Amino acid sequence: MDSAMSKLLLIYCIIFALAIIDVKGLKNVKLEVTPEVVEQGQEAILRCSYELEDEPLYSLKFYRGEHEFYRYSPNERPQTKIFNFTWIEVDASRSSESQVTIRKVDFILKGNFSCEVTTNPSYTTMTSTKSLTVVSVPRGKPVIASERKRYEPGETLRANCSIPLSRPAARIFFTLNDDAINNIYVQNLKSNQQKLQSSRSSTDLNSITLTRSLMNDGQQQQQQQQYRQTSSEDLLQGIELSMPLQTFHYRSGQLNLRCRAKIADIYDEWSELQLGTRLREPVPERVRSSRASSQYHNAICSILLGLSILLFYSR
Repeated sequence: MDSAMSKLLLIYCIIFALAIIDVKGLKNVKLEVTPEVVEQGQEAILRCSYELEDEPLYSLKFYRGEHEFYRYSPNERPQTKIFNFTWIEVDASRSSESQVTIRKVDFILKGNFSCEVTTNPSYTTMTSTKSLTVVSVPRGKPVIASERKRYEPGETLRANCSIPLSRPAARIFFTLNDDAINNIYVQNLKSNQQKLQSSRSSTDLNSITLTRSLMNDGQQQQQQQQYRQTSSEDLLQGIELSMPLQTFHYRSGQLNLRCRAKIADIYDEWSELQLGTRLREPVPERVRSSRASSQYHNAICSILLGLSILLFYSR
């Protein structure tokens, strides 16, 4: 019993000693992705910070998923090694022992990136992981169009609003004189809707395929080219409005129809149309105004009075 207690006490002492000893070596490995949300075609910088203390660096490796694409080894010549993948373009002149710069980021790179640091001679290894999000933002403002320029109460306001295809999809909505419009009067644009869904499914499949197992270079290039074709600006996303108008919709006889498109905190644009009631047909003037009619009546009376006087004195 005493032997068991002694062993237990010894274990506690060892744990306590390890806790208070300042252990030297690799620590505080941290990966930063700048920016974490990058627009398609732009660049991203991966920075891996770490503390070596008493042990020198043996290697620094960067991964996309399970695939190593960049390595820095200070004891080798050359010190840097870039793995030849067509789906990622590394800027060697702006990559070093702590960072790697990726140019022309595409949707296929969306997902987890990791940096792995190893020291020598203990070969202690620590890893840090961050997620990269790739987006495609429309250029310019939403395009808004109305069936007519003027509407009367009781008529149906028909309009649509569209922007080029984006990823992720934009939130698009109408307001009328700054008031929200009930969703029962709004639906998605019918044109290009099937193509839009097809292109999104295709790009989602690309990301899933990369995560599981990268395909050969020819297949990679074919899929990337397919996405570029389906994401051209002839594909639209948008909404259609069909709403019966009532008198309370008008403000000073006007309708201010606004369409706003928003993607998180990276895109927020709007366009608007000034609509109103139809111009009234001009009312033709009467042949004689009330004033002219009164003057005519007075003249007739004066003539009749004059004739009566002449007839009286002529007797």
